[in-house]
Parts: sequence; C-alpha cells; structure tokens
Amino acid sequence: MDVLARLSVVFILCSLFRKGLSDSCIGRCGQGVNTAYNCQCNSACVRYNDCCADYDALCLGGQATVDVLSAVMQDLWNSDTNRLRESDYTISTTGSRLFTYVNTTALNKPTFQGLIHLLDNYNIVVGQAEQQTTAELAEVNDFVNTILATSVMTKTFTFLVENGHITNSNSVFRDVLMELWFNLYPRSNGGPTDSSGFEHVIVGELKGTSTVSGFHSWIRLYLEEKNGNLLHESFLIRKEPNMIATAFSWHGVKKTKASFFLGTSPEFDMAVYTICGLVHRDSLCKFTLQNQAVSIQTWDVVHKSGYQVASAYPSI
Repeated sequence: MDVLARLSVVFILCSLFRKGLSDSCIGRCGQGVNTAYNCQCNSACVRYNDCCADYDALCLGGQATVDVLSAVMQDLWNSDTNRLRESDYTISTTGSRLFTYVNTTALNKPTFQGLIHLLDNYNIVVGQAEQQTTAELAEVNDFVNTILATSVMTKTFTFLVENGHITNSNSVFRDVLMELWFNLYPRSNGGPTDSSGFEHVIVGELKGTSTVSGFHSWIRLYLEEKNGNLLHESFLIRKEPNMIATAFSWHGVKKTKASFFLGTSPEFDMAVYTICGLVHRDSLCKFTLQNQAVSIQTWDVVHKSGYQVASAYPSI
C-alpha cells in the first residue's frame, strides 16, 4: 500500500473515531449543550429529544447495577488503609458528647490533615459570598493532590473510566473532582457564590439562625464538638458498616438529623459520594458493603449547568 493510500486509511479511521465520540456520552455526562456533537448528554436532552443513545446507560446509571456498585464500594472499603480502627474512637449513645475518645494520632495522616486545613477557609453562612485567598486555593490543591495519591482514589478513577463517566485522563479526573467539590456556586438561583460541595457536605452551613444545612462529616463533628461549637443532643440510629445519624446544635442552631460514615478517611467519603453522584444523580445510590445494604442520597445543583455536589449523605 503506497503512502497516499495509508494516509487515506488513517483519515477514514480518525473520522470514524471522531464520529463515534460525537455520538456518545463518554466523558460528557452533565455537560452543557455543545453543537459540535451530534447528540447531547444533559437533563435537557430528554425534553428536546436529542440525547445520545448511551445517555441512559452512562449518565443515569444504567450500566452500574447494584452488583457492580457493590463490587467497587467493597474494593474501596478494603483499600481504605487510612480508616480509623474501632479501637481508635469511642462514641456515646446517651451522653452530651458523641465522641468520648478519639486517637488523635490517627488524624495526623496526610489526607486527614489536608482536610482539617480546609475547614477554616469558608464562610459558613448561606447567602454571604465566599472570598478565597491564594493561600486557601493552594490548600485545596494540596488536599486534592494528596487524596489522588491514595489507592481509594486510584480505584475510583479506574471505575469511572471503565464505566464511561470520564475519559482516561488523570487531569480530567482532577478537574472533575474540583468541579464537583470545590468550585464555588450559588446555593440559591441568582444568589452570591456562597457554597460548594465540600463546604456543604463536609464543613456544614448555617441558614440564618434556624437551620444547619449539610454537615455530613464525622471529622468535622468531632472537631467542632471538641472546640465547644457543637452540642450533641440525641443519638438517632447506628447502621453497619460504620454509619450513624445524630442530632445536635451547632453555634446554637439545631440540626435535627445528620448522617455520616464514622471513622472513614476523607478520600473514602469523597470517593463514594463522587461515584454515587455521577452514577445515580439526584437519587438513591444502592449497594452492599460488608454484607449490609447501603443507600447514599445525592443531590445536584439544579440551577447550574453540569453536575456539582449539592449534597450527599448516607440515607439511614
């Protein structure tokens, strides 16, 4: 075959490859309308009847059956070497404090320290715009780099690639984590950029003097309780593996029910919520973990194009 013929074959193959991508939702779930593609991969495509053929499978979780999700979640659990041992903490179901003992040495691990450094970077009052400094953005980048180096996040990346939720690129995965968790957005439509997935789920937010919003991190609860900012009021339920729901007052504002994993690492929590958000957005994400049925509720920011974490937590 002469050179011209070879080039013709390459051109044809490349054209077919591009056409295949333009007809697929691989790596495009939740993206805004893009006329460069033959079909679309966001919630509006249902209304306009221009969804790609694999929209349901890739963007609505059709490929990720309970068995598939159970397998990856169990793998993440087994890989969570930073998780605290049961002997590292003690909780009380009746006392005025939830945590009666925590082995603080266990919190010196890099991913825990990275998360802890971020906790004072946010204005927790909903409706007041966030002002991020260069130093705070550097702390976010350091934390993301640290969790990306863990086995938990490596396996999360592999799962998302193999199931078509992102392209096979480490930089794309990093960008997805930044968009889902750290890029700011308005909590209400038309409001100031006052929130993010991380701020809501991990840090917690105050809606005036009436409501605690979000706050689904055991680490945050332990530290705020230790610092005297949080008063534990009642223990609601414990469900294996390592999930609890409790009620408390934070800065004098009541949270009637907060549910979260207990003792898990920051990377595990964020990996589970990331997978569930991408696979079962705005719905219950169901799987089996440690032979126990688990349901994770995820919510999207409905007034913003694409997917960002509005909230995510164990439904117990």
